[in-house]
Amino acid sequence: MRSIEENISPQVSNGTDNKDWKRDPSPPQPAVDEEEDSPFAPGGLEVDIDINSPDLGNVLEVDGDVQDSAASVYAMSSYPRMQPEYQVEQPFENGIDGATIDSSRTLYAEDVDYITVHGRTYVGDYFIPIDATEQTRQYVQHQVFLKLFDLELTTVPLDNPSYILDIGTGIGEWAIGMAEKYPECEVFGTDIAPIQPTQQVPFNIEFHIENAEDEWIRPANAVDLVHFRNMAGAFADWSFIYQQAFECLRPGGWIEIIDYDDLYTSQDFVSFYPPESRAHLFFKAFGEAMVASGRKGPGLPSHMDEKMLIDTGFVDLKPSLYDLGIGTRENASFGKLWLFSLLTGFEAVAMRLLTRYLGWEEEYVRELCNEVAQETREIAEDPTRPDGFVVKLRVLVGRKPTVPGQWTAKALNEDGSVEGIGDYTGSGSGTGSGDESTIGSMSRETVRSEDTV
Repeated sequence: MRSIEENISPQVSNGTDNKDWKRDPSPPQPAVDEEEDSPFAPGGLEVDIDINSPDLGNVLEVDGDVQDSAASVYAMSSYPRMQPEYQVEQPFENGIDGATIDSSRTLYAEDVDYITVHGRTYVGDYFIPIDATEQTRQYVQHQVFLKLFDLELTTVPLDNPSYILDIGTGIGEWAIGMAEKYPECEVFGTDIAPIQPTQQVPFNIEFHIENAEDEWIRPANAVDLVHFRNMAGAFADWSFIYQQAFECLRPGGWIEIIDYDDLYTSQDFVSFYPPESRAHLFFKAFGEAMVASGRKGPGLPSHMDEKMLIDTGFVDLKPSLYDLGIGTRENASFGKLWLFSLLTGFEAVAMRLLTRYLGWEEEYVRELCNEVAQETREIAEDPTRPDGFVVKLRVLVGRKPTVPGQWTAKALNEDGSVEGIGDYTGSGSGTGSGDESTIGSMSRETVRSEDTV
């Protein structure tokens, strides 16, 4: 049995052809002068969770080796600490008018609306914290995705991309991996919090502090891929978000949305808890608080409604469905990592919502979250339970038409369907998709099927 630190050893991806750049697996900590008025301790957010602690090791201990040659995999302890002053120094200028990117979008840590409540640190109204505990959880989630997708960072068939945009980049690992894989591509990661590394990263990546609910400052018809992952509940108006993404994508450019199904109403998940379990109270209350916050409609993930993307103008939609097995019994590869993410996630996603919108007391929420986490772990490790203790993960991809106005909302039936509209049979003529891309050549039935793995 090997620890997570031994299995996920610091290494530079072999996928990049740029031999002049290498990320030091153990970069030195930058010297930072202490400032009493800083919202955080010197160097940024203090690490309050130790990835090498015995308690965490009990969850993260895994079998076998992690072979990663396609994306960056680093222990959280190898990241350089954030400097108080965060800035992006150069706008994107690779074949696109650099003036279209506002180079004055340089912000500093003190300009970010940090809020510390209930022992967690948040930004603005966003309900998920951004402190080091949450950063560790995001790091572990990234490892789960890498293993789920066989070390591939995207399901989209990119061909020599020049501009990739990651919305809600978080700790930035996905964006860094894409910058390593495509060294000639400009990669931008945006977020409302500066929690990404700013040293020892690929030369072709920039992190911007931006709120995606504001007007985007990206050039039109330029981006090859706009990527969203784990963004359920992040935005009040997803139609606006998708419209902004559509405008900045080049003709034929891709959008990819990855998010969990509604585990709080999914029978694949909820049915494993006994009827008397207080987990059902937690799941119901969380759903009500999400609706009350105005960040989601009934049912999750409502932002992955295909009709919403079709109404925006996207074509060649392809939904896929995956099983994220909880615990090693369900998945020997990443089950224990995913279990850790769930156990630490209950309080992370629920504390601010339940206290703010339902008026629950902090200690009651914390006690309930701990109880649900303990019960979840017991179910995952129960050798007598039935199989199928999983969370569903949905992936939805689509493209901006290569021909303006092709198969847009104006061409749909009143119910939003595409029945009888054009010839989308994959004959290779390009009718219906605008070209002969891999996904576009599929039949409509194939494109809209859900491939469970």
